[in-house]
Amino acid sequence: MSGIGIDAGSTYTKYCILDEKARIRELFSEPTPVRQKEYFSQKVGILRERYGDLPVVSCGYGRGNIPGTRTVSELSALAMGIGYGFPDAETVLDIGGQDTKLICQRGGKLTSFFLNDKCAAGCGMFLENTLHRLGRSFEALDLTDGCLPGIRFSSTCAVFAQSEIVERIAEGVPEGEIIRAVLVQILTQAKTLLEKMDCEGIVLSGGLAQIPGMEAFARTVLEKPVVCPEHAPYFSALGCALMADRQTKRM
Repeated sequence: MSGIGIDAGSTYTKYCILDEKARIRELFSEPTPVRQKEYFSQKVGILRERYGDLPVVSCGYGRGNIPGTRTVSELSALAMGIGYGFPDAETVLDIGGQDTKLICQRGGKLTSFFLNDKCAAGCGMFLENTLHRLGRSFEALDLTDGCLPGIRFSSTCAVFAQSEIVERIAEGVPEGEIIRAVLVQILTQAKTLLEKMDCEGIVLSGGLAQIPGMEAFARTVLEKPVVCPEHAPYFSALGCALMADRQTKRM
């Protein structure tokens, strides 16, 4: 093994382990714990027992709670991970649990970025809260039929949109329609970031890119070519692991 990368996100923590040739050996994720310092201290110990005393690089909201690791910016890690796993992608839209990031990278180096962390209606937490209210699971989502919702939310604020969701439920609107309307709302908020950059197409990273049919769905809403690559949720963890690999080679 050559390096371990950890992306401690607001809802899920992603892990990437590289082999001695800097190829992906293992990717996995788990819910981000509440008592982070204690948990991550044990987790890093377990990883090093399993893979050897390797450098560990971390990013994300919880990176300061992961002991014995070098911490880096999630933006830089994302750029490096995309540059390695999807080198032709210059513009990347990453929709996370607490924020949405738009970055440009070249050769794995961050060249510019824009961040939307002010509005919950533009991030994954809005979807997570909606699924919880409706008693639906993320794993069951499927957009492969390509249908857009017949309803829209008038509010651009997730707090007020929750009231609209309650009203739609009372009106008997199907749960699937409500969920698709939430996804449209999240992507529509992301369009404000896309307006800041002159880009012909984008790569979508983050958990939403895992939803079957998301590529065509996002393309329709964003009105741009969209690609949802393999390992979309793990690019920041991959970037961290690549940085750890470089540290290994300097030893």
